[in-house]
Amino acid sequence: MQIIIAGCGKVGAQFARIMSEEGHEIVVIDSSAENLRQLGPGFHGVTVLGIPIDEDVLKQAGIESADGFAAVTPNDNLNMMACQIAKEIFHVPRIFARVQDPVKEQVFYQFGVHTVCPTEMAVQEFRALMMGECSLRTVYLDNTGIDFIYERVREKWTGKLMRDIAVPKDAHLLGVMKDGNLVFFNPSQKLAFDDELVFVKKI
Repeated sequence: MQIIIAGCGKVGAQFARIMSEEGHEIVVIDSSAENLRQLGPGFHGVTVLGIPIDEDVLKQAGIESADGFAAVTPNDNLNMMACQIAKEIFHVPRIFARVQDPVKEQVFYQFGVHTVCPTEMAVQEFRALMMGECSLRTVYLDNTGIDFIYERVREKWTGKLMRDIAVPKDAHLLGVMKDGNLVFFNPSQKLAFDDELVFVKKI
């Protein structure tokens, strides 16, 4: 894939390196030459110095033929504007944005932009861990969203078999996390205290 990444902070740089190592054509845009140097000598992609809402900068990065665009700068408003330009003017098929303020996340959704909100993810995960409740993570496969629902096994399910678990509506039981490893669904698998059930649901 040909992917443009707007923002070369810690998240953008790491994402760019990983995708580049997987063989994708990566172009990183940032207004700071110092940020771009974070990519290191092993980065095999292209860097463009500039602001990701400047159409000339985006064209220089190859947005007219890009398969994906990810806006991961620390500025939510800049990410929103960059995504709108990529979507409305250049019709990039896959667009994602990092958003720091959970309140603004709904605005991104209204414009059809998929988001990753580390603030909201961290808060929900901490709460779930503290309360021993389920947590939720969403991934997107093309235009389809998949919810991964994690629910910790407590007294009520300890000793039960996977086949005895009541599955939430429209969901499927993928398996169980045991000691950090995923065990796929096995009807005769016995559940232990503090295992985590993993459900999947299309949204």
